[in-house]
Amino acid sequence: MRGQRTTSPVVRWVVSVTALLLVGYLAALALRPSIVDALPAWLAWFGRPGSMSTLGIVVTVLIVACVLTFRSNASHRVVGVSFTVIALLITMSAVLGLASYWGCHDANHPPVFTPLMATAQLVKGSTGDFSVGGRTCPNPTPAGLELARIVALAAIFTGLGGVVVGVFRSQVDRLRANLADHVTAIVGIDDDSQSMVSAVARTLDRRSTLVVITNAADDRVQRARRQGARVVLVDFNTPSTLVSLRLWRHLSRLYLMARDPAINLLWLDLITSRLSELDPKQRLPLIVRIDDPWLAEAWRAQQFGGSDTRWAADVVGKYEVTAGRLLDGIIATGGIQRVFVCGTSQLTLALCADLTRRALERDFHTAPGAVPLPALTLVEREAEEYLRDHDFHRQQAGFVSEGPKIDAVPEAPTVPTMLRLVGDAEPATSAVIMVDTLAATIGTRLAARFPDMPVYASDLNTNIADEAIQVVGSLQSYSLVLDTGEGQIHDAWERAARLIHERYVATLDPQAPRSPAAMPWAELSEFYRGSNRRQVRNALWMVEQIAGHTWNTWGTPPAQLSGRDMADSAPVEQLALMGFDHHSATGMARAEHEDWCRYYRSNGWKYGPNRDDSRKIHDKLVDWSVVESKPDLLNAAVRSLAATLWSLRQLGYRSRPLWQTFTRVGTVTAEQRTTRWTWKSDSGHSMRARAGDWAVQENGKIWSVRDDIFRDTYEPAGDGQWRRKGRVQARPARPGETVNTLEGPTTAADGDWVVRGSNGEQWPVPGDEFARRYAEFHPPAEAHAPNGSDG
Repeated sequence: MRGQRTTSPVVRWVVSVTALLLVGYLAALALRPSIVDALPAWLAWFGRPGSMSTLGIVVTVLIVACVLTFRSNASHRVVGVSFTVIALLITMSAVLGLASYWGCHDANHPPVFTPLMATAQLVKGSTGDFSVGGRTCPNPTPAGLELARIVALAAIFTGLGGVVVGVFRSQVDRLRANLADHVTAIVGIDDDSQSMVSAVARTLDRRSTLVVITNAADDRVQRARRQGARVVLVDFNTPSTLVSLRLWRHLSRLYLMARDPAINLLWLDLITSRLSELDPKQRLPLIVRIDDPWLAEAWRAQQFGGSDTRWAADVVGKYEVTAGRLLDGIIATGGIQRVFVCGTSQLTLALCADLTRRALERDFHTAPGAVPLPALTLVEREAEEYLRDHDFHRQQAGFVSEGPKIDAVPEAPTVPTMLRLVGDAEPATSAVIMVDTLAATIGTRLAARFPDMPVYASDLNTNIADEAIQVVGSLQSYSLVLDTGEGQIHDAWERAARLIHERYVATLDPQAPRSPAAMPWAELSEFYRGSNRRQVRNALWMVEQIAGHTWNTWGTPPAQLSGRDMADSAPVEQLALMGFDHHSATGMARAEHEDWCRYYRSNGWKYGPNRDDSRKIHDKLVDWSVVESKPDLLNAAVRSLAATLWSLRQLGYRSRPLWQTFTRVGTVTAEQRTTRWTWKSDSGHSMRARAGDWAVQENGKIWSVRDDIFRDTYEPAGDGQWRRKGRVQARPARPGETVNTLEGPTTAADGDWVVRGSNGEQWPVPGDEFARRYAEFHPPAEAHAPNGSDG
């Protein structure tokens, strides 16, 4: 969806034609004033000399036409549009002026030359009367001439405004970016990433403003503006110019596109620190450019796991994107059964990874009529080593899918070798990709031998638009690009939301009536698309923050689950098989329901006993207490949660327990203090307690607890004693790691545990104290949620 708010071309053309007709009528009336006498009495006032109503109507129509021109799809450059409007206004003024002055001549003033000179004075901005032989001409002054004077002045001021906006365009862009309600920011652009600007612009929500942040004041800035972006210039060597931007308050999506991944991660740290001061938003979509496929996968796994819930992160790189585009073109032909990848480079690994991802998604959901995926054959002396690297990656990621068929031929991809391999595999069902490390002449020779076989050869001088041009046979050149093409998805979570929805739609009866929420993704409204995205991103947050799992399973993949076992199990048992106990499952079901309610209510929906999508009424917009009291609603909530987490697991996004659940045990003495005070942590850091916090003591040690947390986690035990209650999650601390507690940052020592409360607050506890204060929680075997069907 385009980010620019545009008006229907039909409306724009109707207004423009109306304006031209009105101007044409006034010009004709200036030539022949008697025309007005032939009009009906109710219309005879329009166009008469001195008619202010006529001028008001025509000027209003002209203003509307100019505004619609500025807001048109082609008007990315304000200065260019202003010149177009100026040319139209000047032409309009000249036509009206010439028509008005056409009769102004006598024996001493030539018939044609005199009206032309008077019109020239008018276009220059003259608003005075024109005299011929001592008399004012024309007299009385036609309405068309009055309009011509107004239009001439408007052209002059429009030109001045366009120049001012052009000179101060950077300041205007910065102001527009700061005032935007929803900002999609791209930080850093170069020749490789320039194409990403238009690709991102095509996918924007109507409410979003695309902002490019760069320090390159060159032609790339102008191209970015033509692609629909606001450009904000900063000095990347001075971090304060980046983090001080006001637009971070309204950030909704972030792209970090520097060529060097280290710079992107530096920017990410700066922006994350700034956002932590401004906005509590969680799971903002983030795309980081990392071209190397191995580095990209390692960072993706690291970012996917961990305790930072600020971002829903993914990676983009030119090898990954190029691999996707090449396979898209090959699969689209419909008859390719085997692809020979000649040469070994980062593109080779990217092609293997992309085809494996497609196979995983096909196992999850295969669209009707989808063409079967081809097999890959790697041809190069090191091909078997690259294939082992790819298999190692699959094992570390824990992919349950068997994946596509990939084999290796450990021979140099010479022309004789390829002639033999292609001949054995049938040229009509084969394709060849020559990676960027091979000479283009090999591809040319193969294309000449097999004119009907697609051959893709790397050429750094190839433009994206040239990819479909075939020079010899079916030889096509390609270059490493970052533009995924129109309609493509840029992050894994959007793709997951789309696939989950498409599989759900495929289970519905095609003959049955469809609700707005059950339409195919391409026809789904942005509200329901947003709801699907929200569900996926909220699942990422819940699994980490409520269930104490980590999504980072690289190197330690969880146990595989069979689809048959899951299908034969009730939703609560499905969650247990995925490692979620009853307490965590209930907490996640509640968090998902409450987040769903917030999303719907923020978009104007209300509760009603009968669902009505057209009136934004939903019968499930109730408090969680109501859900708990009704078995059918509780079953539906747990079933929906299990379906989402199982779908993510099938798509390759698996979690494993990181935090364990413990019960708080033991007693302490405590008193509530009315003034601020400080205390020392085990690491020696000075911690600040606020007025109203409780001073808790045990075995000579004292620490503070916030009042609301204290009352939730302690209960009176008599004689000034307080008994611990409730559950927490805990994990072994990494020696030396910094833990941000409510009282300030502190450092964990070797043997410490990091404890997390119900509100997400964390603090370190020494190992011996942890053993006294907490006992591992073992849920009763009989505790379970009500069973429900998968209907």
